[in-house]
Formats: sequence, structure tokens, C-alpha cells
Amino acid sequence: MRKFIPAVLTLSAFLVGCSNQPGAVQSQVLHRATGSWDGKPYTHYPDGQPVLSLVKVSIPPNTTLDWHCHQALNLGYLKEGELEVETRGGKRTTLTAGNTLAELVGEVHRGRTTRQAATVMVFHAANEELAFSTPQDQCPGQRPPADGPLDILLDDIEHRLASAESVALHKWDKAQPVQDNKRELQILNDVRNNAWRYQLPAERAAAFFADQIEAHKMMQYSLLNRWHSQGRSPDTSRRDLQQELRPELDALQARLLQHLASLPSDTGSACNQRLASSINERGLSPLMKQAMVRATGQLCDQR
Repeated sequence: MRKFIPAVLTLSAFLVGCSNQPGAVQSQVLHRATGSWDGKPYTHYPDGQPVLSLVKVSIPPNTTLDWHCHQALNLGYLKEGELEVETRGGKRTTLTAGNTLAELVGEVHRGRTTRQAATVMVFHAANEELAFSTPQDQCPGQRPPADGPLDILLDDIEHRLASAESVALHKWDKAQPVQDNKRELQILNDVRNNAWRYQLPAERAAAFFADQIEAHKMMQYSLLNRWHSQGRSPDTSRRDLQQELRPELDALQARLLQHLASLPSDTGSACNQRLASSINERGLSPLMKQAMVRATGQLCDQR
């Protein structure tokens, strides 16, 4: 008797017989961490109902994000572009496409793109109450946002000093000296010529900017000395001096003059005490703190 073979079985056998064997499944751990990129260990997951999120963050070129913190665990993957990450305390790291990063928890930091836009895929492990990102003024244990003329001016001074590493890297690569008399003279002449717009005496404005220049150079010299002793500079993405850094510094000039003019006209020990307290509360790296002290050396002396 002839056996009946169901058509489905026949077709299945035919397909299996003609197909290639599938390749072996492969897996790759892109990043495994028990702590953030600065070496600080993670301690616990947030309490409450777990919430997992995968967040796509698109950042335009030449963009500096606001200072912020994360209160939960984040693991980022830079899909495309370039991204620099820095903390208030002066720690830095740079990511290029394909790099991963275990995010900081509780520490104020920010990211910055260069001439390329960046796309970051971030895995976020939190609970229903914790946001993906928390503004600086809402971060636990952090100082309040600048709400007075002095703090606002110090923010601008710190921002200007933060560019010293990028300038020093340019000069390291080009074997250029830190001292640039022509550029300094150009800045001071420009400040004198524009001081009247902010109702500032020309010499006071120039003296203030002379302090900014000296503090900036002090950071450059210190960084270069460190790199020379190590025999290499950090593997950090470079920013173009002419196209990126100097336009940024020029834009800061107007803000610094505006906020300098807004300072109350007090002098003496009370002013110096308030200035010292404001700088100490910033939690800066030793080098940045020293540079801030140098940059503000005459704030309480001239009115």
C-alpha cells in the first residue's frame, strides 16, 4: 500500500535540504562597569519600581550642554560624532563614534560637541520618580545656581579658564609658545575701547582682563609642564584655535565686561571673604581653583 506523505512535510523537508546551515550566534559585551568613567564605584540601584529606558540624544555641532547630574545609572553608546565630557572639578574624557561610557552619578558635569553633531544612545536604569537628567540647581548636595552678580561673573571666569586645556593642546601640537604678546595687546586694546559701553573705567576693565590672561596662561603652563613630564599629551580631541576657541573667547569678553560692571561697589575684607567663600564652594580641581584665585585677584581692590 502506498503511504501518503502530507504536502507540508514534503515542502518542509525540501526547504531544509536546500538551505545553508545558519552561522553561529555571536555576542559581544560592549561595556561592563561597576563604577563610572572617573573610577568612582556604583553603590546601589534606585529604590522603587524599576524603570528601564533607552534614550536617543542628538546634539548639534559646536554645542555645550548645561551643567547637570544623573541620580540613577546610565550607560551611553556614542553612535556617531564626537563628544567631550567634563566635570565641575576639572575631570575630562572624550568619546568618538563607537565608544561607550558609564555615566557619573550625582556629580555635576556637561557634554560638548565640536564641529560634528553627536548621537548618543543612553541606557537608563532608574525608577518612576527619577528623571533622565537633573539640572545643576536640583542636584543633591550641589551648590545653588548663580543668583548674584559675583556668582554669575565667576561662572563666566570659570568658563573662560576651562578653555585653557584646549588652547594648550593646540600649542603642544604646533610647538607654539604660551606667550603671545600680539594677541594679548589686541585683547587689552579691545577691552579698553569697549569699556565705555558698560560704564566701566577703561583701566579697570583692562586690569581685570590682564588678570584673566595671566590666569589662563598659568593653567596652560601647568598643563604643558605635566605633559612634558609624562612625555605625551592626553588623547583628547582637538579644537581649532582660530575657528572655535578664539570666537568663543571673544564672545565671553562681552559677558565678562557686562557682569563685571554689575558687581556691587564694596571693597575690603568683607568683599575678599565673600569672594574666597564663593570660590571654595565650587569644588574645583586644585589647578582650576588656583587659576580662579589669580583671575579674581583685583576684584575687591578696584571700584
